[in-house]
Amino acid sequence: MPSQNYNIGDLVEIIIIAESTAYFPWAKPPVPGIYMGAIETTTFSGPSKKEKSMCYKVWSLGKIRYVSTLEELKLLAPIDRD
Repeated sequence: MPSQNYNIGDLVEIIIIAESTAYFPWAKPPVPGIYMGAIETTTFSGPSKKEKSMCYKVWSLGKIRYVSTLEELKLLAPIDRD
């Protein structure tokens, strides 16, 4: 995982689309966006087996989109907290 910590409202650029993110509809990168946070999901793969994973929300190209890894993002400008 990258050392970069993103804050909600940061201006980011989606620089690549990972294989697991390709499931979601996307334009060809690079595309700008606003980081909107992380979501933890649970997948049930058996009666007693569940797996947790993270995905990340980005407002880009007029709608909320999702990326599966932080490696797909590059910080362009942090949100000004003042």
